Amino acid sequence: MASKYFRKLTARNTFLTLAFFALPFLLLLVVVDLQISGVIKNQVNTQLAGAVQNNLKTIKLFLDDRMTDLGSVARLSCQDLGCLGEQEKIFLNLIRGKQWYDFIFIADLRGDLVRSYNRELQGNISDRDYFQACAGGQPFISDIFYSDITETNVMVISHPVLNLEGRVIGVIGASLNLNYLYGLISDLRLGRTSELFLLSREGLILSPTKLGAFPFAEKAFSGDFNPHRGESGVIVHQDYRGERVLCAYQLLPGTSIYLASEMDLQEALLPVRRFNRIILYFFLPSFLFLIIISNLYSRRVTGLVQKLTANLARALDECRERRQQLDKINRELENRILESQHLAAELQLSEQYILHLIDSISLGLAGTDLEGRLAQFNRHFLTLFETREIRKGEILFEAVPALKDPEIMESFRATVNEASARQMTARKIDRGHGEEYFNLAFFPIINGGRRLLGITILVENVTEKEKLRNKLAEYEKLSALSQLALGAAHEINNPLLGISSFLEIQMEETTDTQKKQQMEVVLENVYRISQTIRGLLDFARPAPPRFTRVNLNQVVMDTLTFLSHQPIFKKIQTEQKLYPQLPPVTADLNQIRQVLTNIFINAAQAMPGGGRLTVTTSKVKFEDFVQVEISDTGDGISPEDQKKIFDPFYTTKKSQGTGLGLSISLSYIKSHNGDIRVQSQPGAGTTVTIILPIRQKGRPTEKEEEVIS
Repeated sequence: MASKYFRKLTARNTFLTLAFFALPFLLLLVVVDLQISGVIKNQVNTQLAGAVQNNLKTIKLFLDDRMTDLGSVARLSCQDLGCLGEQEKIFLNLIRGKQWYDFIFIADLRGDLVRSYNRELQGNISDRDYFQACAGGQPFISDIFYSDITETNVMVISHPVLNLEGRVIGVIGASLNLNYLYGLISDLRLGRTSELFLLSREGLILSPTKLGAFPFAEKAFSGDFNPHRGESGVIVHQDYRGERVLCAYQLLPGTSIYLASEMDLQEALLPVRRFNRIILYFFLPSFLFLIIISNLYSRRVTGLVQKLTANLARALDECRERRQQLDKINRELENRILESQHLAAELQLSEQYILHLIDSISLGLAGTDLEGRLAQFNRHFLTLFETREIRKGEILFEAVPALKDPEIMESFRATVNEASARQMTARKIDRGHGEEYFNLAFFPIINGGRRLLGITILVENVTEKEKLRNKLAEYEKLSALSQLALGAAHEINNPLLGISSFLEIQMEETTDTQKKQQMEVVLENVYRISQTIRGLLDFARPAPPRFTRVNLNQVVMDTLTFLSHQPIFKKIQTEQKLYPQLPPVTADLNQIRQVLTNIFINAAQAMPGGGRLTVTTSKVKFEDFVQVEISDTGDGISPEDQKKIFDPFYTTKKSQGTGLGLSISLSYIKSHNGDIRVQSQPGAGTTVTIILPIRQKGRPTEKEEEVIS
């Protein structure tokens, strides 16, 4: 404390000495800095304003020259506008000689455009400011504005058209080449962030900027207040980038367009900061010398006072040491108490963590002693067997009757006797919900001394997995059956080919009209059988995806024709509403045919007593998609089943289906970047909508011609 006090005393004496000697010197430096900084700021402002004035002179001279050019051709050697054809070469040379103009136009005193050069223009300009001024006999330079006639941004200079008598008979105007106008703006490179650009009175930027502002899309300031006011000025504001800038601006004579020269405020004030650093470098050595002298003087005075208080400080230090010893003993006692409390809290948290960890396991878990008494179990174990709230210490097989099975109990005893793990796979257990299958595993609990403490039991309900395995086996059986049917179709198709050929030859050779008619009936049925077999082969024959141009209407008709001979379609009335201008789509024909077949069969199975099947094709408005709507008048689908109908192996047909039709159909449509939507109400029928893109981006077709079937 004493040393700190003497340090403060030394510092205070040093500060007073510095204040007495350094304050007048410091005030002098501040006055000099303010004066010179003001001069530097005025120079920067003058440079920015000079850049604006120099560029304004260039732009004004350019506009005056262009007005002179336009005035030189505005006097006609006739009484009305009928002699414009004689002046056409002059106007074209005026446009093509230099790249000053985009186009030239002439309007009569009603404002109707009667002639235009370098661009076809039509319309009336009687409401334009430049037209009204020129109709009154005054040349005019417009602002940069958006023209609804040319649908571009333009800047127009206009002049009255005079006849031989000097009477105004029309208005001639020329649209300046804005890129050429922007090129006249000369950036004097006052700094890295300096830029020159045009802006309107509303603050809208009209020309490109060096730092990347978008003309006609951004304002030259941030916020709602436009700082550019009056004829000219030099201001500090936030620009379109949100940066504070120093800006000089001036109005272009005869227009409402400002020319602005801006520079980031930090860069503009850089010379001021440099001068401030020079002042600082000059001040610091002097100030450091004063600090050293003041500090030496203060230390000498403080040393005399410090010697007088040394003895008292020693006595106080001895008392402080004894007090510190007592405080140290008290802190050690407090630390031990806190450590005990923290240890108890950590043990409690560890126990809770282990319990939560056991509860988080998705399998049923229980721990017992060697006699089968429950020591621990998780929440999923209770949920798995839907048992009552069991208590620790109960015999496992009494608390959970579903596990009271001779083989399960024998596996438990074998684990206890042999101290080795046992497993039971797909064990059938009756919980009153039908056939259910469980996997059970018994693991010995052994401590570090190789002593058996208890048994851990893991239980998993695998009923759904078993059902899925059975469905997969059934699917394999159906797949094998389809291959047999495919072979049979081939065997039937070959004799039919011979029969049809024989009948065709007989029809050509016979002259008996009645026999020929009978042969035609037989041949028609043979063709019908062959068509059915060909459709079956096309549907069942596996093939890699092949994207071609597909006529979707033809595929719908062919699929319905193929299925119409099936027994389940005998009582079904089909209605086809096919959009005649439906564009062809890029798709895999076999996959689309299979999707339609699956949905048509599902619709027919939903109407076992008969009904109406309606198929509608259409083009999606304003999008590159087509859609197929398939509606039936069947029993409909419940909301619960609608959530699962696309899940593999999910079916509402009991033993009549595999549950794979809609799942495969959805995967095919998704691979085409399309979608399937289902709307259904029980008892009101079902509508399935297939949406397909017209083109497949990034997937080349194998041939450009349209595929019919």
